[in-house]
Amino acid sequence: MPAPKRLDKYLADATSLSRSDINAAWDAGRIEVRPDLGDSSAATWEPWPDDYELWSLIFDDDVVLLDGEVVEPSPARHYFALHKPEGILTTTSDPHGRECLEPWLDELPDTVFPVGRLDRPTTGFLLMTDDGDLCFCLLRKRFGVEKEYHLTVEGPVADDDERLARLEAGIDIGDRKPPATALRAEVVESGAEQSLLSVVVDEGRHRMVRRMARRAEFRLQHLHRPRIGPVTMDRQDEPLEAGEYRRLSDAEVDAMWQACGGREAARKRRIAALGRQAQKWRDQDRPHPRLEAWLSDNG
Repeated sequence: MPAPKRLDKYLADATSLSRSDINAAWDAGRIEVRPDLGDSSAATWEPWPDDYELWSLIFDDDVVLLDGEVVEPSPARHYFALHKPEGILTTTSDPHGRECLEPWLDELPDTVFPVGRLDRPTTGFLLMTDDGDLCFCLLRKRFGVEKEYHLTVEGPVADDDERLARLEAGIDIGDRKPPATALRAEVVESGAEQSLLSVVVDEGRHRMVRRMARRAEFRLQHLHRPRIGPVTMDRQDEPLEAGEYRRLSDAEVDAMWQACGGREAARKRRIAALGRQAQKWRDQDRPHPRLEAWLSDNG
């Protein structure tokens, strides 16, 4: 059976509401939950805690209403590769009127969101999806998913340039975290006036690659991301132009999941997290009967 979700996560998956919109709807009393207890549990189960909150667990048979209308996440998930143009903020809206992702989001399904960020001057592959589990894996270093960047830098760069070795050895980028390390740093093309480098990393700290290049003393002219994991932004037969997007194929989605360790690993992680939460409630002497029953059946 599908794993229970927090109510706020359930609503985020089922609607286009932002987290702040969901909080406001809850505070306004627009959200209602009707547990479907079934004949076997109706005599023994009591809601825990006494009143539903946004962090309460929603099970597969529960009914959630927003403004009196039933809402439920679609079992279908959407995956798009967007070629983010230069000068676009990786945000869904901007109060200062700067260009952002809003025009593209208006064309895509209401539930999709950008996975991670590319800073304003950076171009390239921005994954747009409503698969929160895949998003979780892609954004965390422990899953080791590669992100490739192409750096256009000033002047010639030789294959044995010590600056490349510095990127692979790890560089302090001034964020009070361990050194940022390139899995690979290679020369794609070298010219008298500028060169093209490929830098592959497996994490995505704020402006990390840009800061790595600066600390290594490269004069960066442009930064572009062509690939996430095994999936490239471009179509097989032609490049994706800036501002264009395409739907990823099932094979591409499967390949991205495999790079994260597979869907089954994600399910095991969710069950483990629910087990830890159940233990926390047991320790507080207020076990959650429905969660205990679900874990017994699915753990």
